[in-house]
Amino acid sequence: MQTSSIIRNVLTIAGSDSGGGAGIQADVKTITALGSFGMTVITAITAQNTLGVIDYMPVPLDMIEKQFDAVASDIPIHAAKTGMLANPDIVKLVAAKIAKYSITNCVVDPVMVAKGGSKLLSDDAIQSVIQYLIPVALVITPNIHEAEVLTGITIQNLEDMKNAAKKIHSYGASYVVVKGGHLESDPSDVVYDGKNFTVLKNKRIQTKNTHGTGCTFSSAIATYLAKGYNAIDAITKAKEFITKAITFSLPLGKGHGPTNHLVTIVNNEEKSNVMKDIYKAFMLLHAAKCGRMFVSGISNIAYALPYVINSNDIAMFPGGIITYNDSIFRIKDPAFGVDHPMAMIAQIIVSMSYRAAINIKNEKEYKAIAQSIGFPVYTAVNIDDLQKINISTKNSIVFIEIQNENMLYIIGDNPCDIADTILKINAWQVTNENNS
Repeated sequence: MQTSSIIRNVLTIAGSDSGGGAGIQADVKTITALGSFGMTVITAITAQNTLGVIDYMPVPLDMIEKQFDAVASDIPIHAAKTGMLANPDIVKLVAAKIAKYSITNCVVDPVMVAKGGSKLLSDDAIQSVIQYLIPVALVITPNIHEAEVLTGITIQNLEDMKNAAKKIHSYGASYVVVKGGHLESDPSDVVYDGKNFTVLKNKRIQTKNTHGTGCTFSSAIATYLAKGYNAIDAITKAKEFITKAITFSLPLGKGHGPTNHLVTIVNNEEKSNVMKDIYKAFMLLHAAKCGRMFVSGISNIAYALPYVINSNDIAMFPGGIITYNDSIFRIKDPAFGVDHPMAMIAQIIVSMSYRAAINIKNEKEYKAIAQSIGFPVYTAVNIDDLQKINISTKNSIVFIEIQNENMLYIIGDNPCDIADTILKINAWQVTNENNS
């Protein structure tokens, strides 16, 4: 199979952000992170950083046209997105080129104002966006401010967002996504396809580092469209991508830092290592014949990816660890997104800066041995109390008993280190039994 048959090509038509957090730079990072090939038509050059836009200069029309023709006449375009277009002439030119080259998977991000407040679209360009650009859009992704400018509707709630979406849809876009990030309530997005509304709900993420969110979201939609997803699925998956990027945003600079486009890449890179280490930890325990320390089906080995949103980012054994006398077994190989009681614990310990956990029987002897060889033992009444424990950052391995489960959780950075710790306890216990 030729590489070109599996890699999809996405064109971004937008301004350059010298700070790297938004614009062309954010688009190309997103397209690359999602496994596609990014191409560019640069419409403006900005001097900006996390504090704001210092200045910008539109690229001359003939140079924008030459960029577009150079790419479109040579390389297949499976999807495109537009960002900063600056003035009416650029808007008209870009809209004409999209129509000329029959780019049907087009996502329009009607960029008007930068995160720091600087205007990136002239007032006289608004009508050009409505008249020329929106009609060639499969999807348009205005935020609340942009939707208000495009419609004249004051938006304060979901119902206002729906009304604005209807009006924008009447301009010619097939799908309208009114983003609710600027709502005072939780930031739900409203998607309208001309018949039905879909509300994408989300909890507000407490961070000021949201520079480039609109660029990242729209380029993610374009990339998923290029991959063959329908519009609703592309929007939904792009929402998942931007949620992770904001959750693990980067505190760079003195102002609004950028989102983290590397979350997917880092997690995908680490998946095989996570699986290998879980299996290695299991084999260490299996060889030591310490099955009496585990509760069959309840005990498990959990290991999280570097960036965790939910249980899909945590691997463990389906069905847990199975015991028979002193031996341990597994029903299946480790997998991500396993439905097991350990999943909730694993998500909590990630917020405590640990990635791995193994749970064993809550025996007094195990806790005593752990303390005697230098490991701290903490107590929580239930899972809800787990996050209240103040653990010293010096401890790479920590024991936590959860009383209402009668289980002892050993948490750390790597399951192999935890398995080695369990082997020490087992060896100590065997020695004590032999001496008694």
